[in-house]
Amino acid sequence: MVVDVTIYIEGVYSENTSVLAVDNTAVFRESFYKLLSQKLSPPDFNLIIQPFGSISQTKKYLELIENHKSNAVVLIDLDGPKEKIPDRLARYQPLDTTRIFFMIQEMEAWILSQVDKIEEFGNTEGLTRKKQDQDIASNPLIKNKHPEEIEKPSEKLKTLLGQYFESVKIVRGQQKIKKKQYSKAKDGPKLIGLLDLERLMQDFEEVHRLIDYIGSIEVEG
Repeated sequence: MVVDVTIYIEGVYSENTSVLAVDNTAVFRESFYKLLSQKLSPPDFNLIIQPFGSISQTKKYLELIENHKSNAVVLIDLDGPKEKIPDRLARYQPLDTTRIFFMIQEMEAWILSQVDKIEEFGNTEGLTRKKQDQDIASNPLIKNKHPEEIEKPSEKLKTLLGQYFESVKIVRGQQKIKKKQYSKAKDGPKLIGLLDLERLMQDFEEVHRLIDYIGSIEVEG
């Protein structure tokens, strides 16, 4: 029996209103599906990725899950260390908080945990690698730090991409070389789609818990 499982994920928004949000949403869906399908076999379930832009909508989706008694979970940024989980969960009681899973501290922590995928992203995006003799993993921003302990990982990722990669743009017919600017809406999903889920499960307890939870839904179905 194929089981429908919906994952409501915080994270899609555009820094630029002129950017078509529908395109960002499509890439976001595809990337998370690609990542989670590494462990969750598509023949056994119908995985539905439903992104939403603001963490303020979390309660709304929890209520939707309860009202429809659906096989669904909510995946959101914690925006803090894992010690903050109890406080965050308390905000949503008496709703079923077992349906909430956290990206600690942000989605970008997942990306920073796999520096080799950042290098792969640079290659696939046609970026120019600066500081060829310097390994990103040796940068003081992330060196010898567990990815869950990196504060404001989105800012760290932005800094690292700017330090190690350049992009070429044509402006008024002239070639301009600029340091790579990180876009959460455009680049974040692409990077997520490159990640290794097994390694994420080893580095992030919440990722392991999410996969186990969805697996139990499949079995029950």
